[in-house]
Amino acid sequence: MSAHVGLPRSLAGRLGARRWVVVGIAITFLICAWSLGLTPAGLVPPDARHWERTGNFFAAALSPAMDYQDPDTPDDANPIWLKGLLGLFHTLRYAFGAMSIAIPLALVMGFLGASAWWPERRGPLLGVLLRGVFITCRFVMSLARSIHELIWALLLLSAFGMSPLAGMMALALPFSGTLGKVFSELIDEEAREAAQALQAVGHGPIQTFLVGIFPGALPNLITYSFYRFECALRSSAVLGFVGIETIGLYIQLSHEEFFYHEVWTYLYFLLALIVIVDLWSAGIRRHLNPATEWRTVR
Repeated sequence: MSAHVGLPRSLAGRLGARRWVVVGIAITFLICAWSLGLTPAGLVPPDARHWERTGNFFAAALSPAMDYQDPDTPDDANPIWLKGLLGLFHTLRYAFGAMSIAIPLALVMGFLGASAWWPERRGPLLGVLLRGVFITCRFVMSLARSIHELIWALLLLSAFGMSPLAGMMALALPFSGTLGKVFSELIDEEAREAAQALQAVGHGPIQTFLVGIFPGALPNLITYSFYRFECALRSSAVLGFVGIETIGLYIQLSHEEFFYHEVWTYLYFLLALIVIVDLWSAGIRRHLNPATEWRTVR
C-alpha cells in the first residue's frame, strides 16, 4: 500500500517530488565521488604514517603552543602570543579596509540594481534607460562575486605587487558584489505603502526612496553588513596563504614545518576574534531589532 494513501493529492505530490529531489542529489553525489576517485579503495591511506600525522595534528589541539616549536627561533623574537595578536591586528586591518571600500560600492550598486526607486510614471525611453542600468549593474555585481577572493588576490598581486591595497581590493571586489546583490533584494522587498503615500502627495522618486523605503531596509542592511564583516575576517586570514601578512600566513608557515601546536595556537586566536565580533554584531542586532530579538529568545 502506498505511504501517501489518505493524504491530500497536492501534499502527496509535493512529498513525491521531494523524494525524487533527494534521489537526484544522492545520484549526483555518487557520480561526483566516482569521478573524483572517492572510492572505498581510494579512501585507504597508503601507509600508517598518514594516520600518525592525522593523530598528531588533532592531538595538538589539546596542547596549543605557549612558545615556538622551532629551536632555531631567535632569542629576540616576539613571544608567540604577541605574534598571534599582531597577526589578528593585520587580519582586522585588511578586513576593515576591504569593508570600508565594499560597503559604499555595494550601496551604490544596490541602489542602481533595485527597482524600488523607479518612478511609476515613466516613458518608453526612460524605461529602457532604467532597465539598461539595472541589467548592467546586476552584471557587474555578478562578475565581481563570481571570482573568489583568492583568485582576485593572485590577479591583483601580479598587477600591483605585494601591497596592502592589493589585499584590500582582493576582498573588497567580491564582497561588494555580494553585498550589492543582497542590498538590492532587501530594498526591493521592503514594504511600499509609505513610498506610495509619499508619491501620492507629489514627492519625487528619489525623495520617496530615501524617506519611504531606505529607512525601513536600513536595519537589515546593517545586520547583513556585520555578517559579511565576519566573513571578511575569515577571508582576510586566508589571504595569508598567498603571502599577505595576516594570521593565515603564520598558520601556513607553521603547518609547512609540521609545528602543529603553533598552528592550533593561531587558530584559537582567530576563533576568539570571530567569537568577539559575533557577540558584538549580536548586540548591534538586538539594538536595531529589540522586538524581533525578544521573540527569538522566547
